[in-house]
Amino acid sequence: MTYEFPDEVEFFEKGFGYSCEYDHDEGLFSFIKTYETDEKLIFTHSPFMNNSVSVKLFYGTELVFHIYKEEITRIAFQAWGSELVLRVYLANDDNNFLVYFEPKPRLRYVEPNI
Repeated sequence: MTYEFPDEVEFFEKGFGYSCEYDHDEGLFSFIKTYETDEKLIFTHSPFMNNSVSVKLFYGTELVFHIYKEEITRIAFQAWGSELVLRVYLANDDNNFLVYFEPKPRLRYVEPNI
């Protein structure tokens, strides 16, 4: 399965930089956005690890949340009103998730009812 994802330049244009988890040789594309509030948002995706996405939010050194999903079909930058998001589309799930990164970091995702 393949998936679509933004070019690295788009991440840089949105204020992200490379995170320490970035490893091009391993196909691990990881970006970090830091905030004046001492928060750090790390967004990682990989076409070689079952089309996966990992999102972490740190406040200082404390991990606030970490979500990891596989079988991603698409990643796209979008705007929701005055907020900017990374939208992650999942292959087997109607509930895509939103990673808000401007003006403040947060996540919107609901597990489907089984």
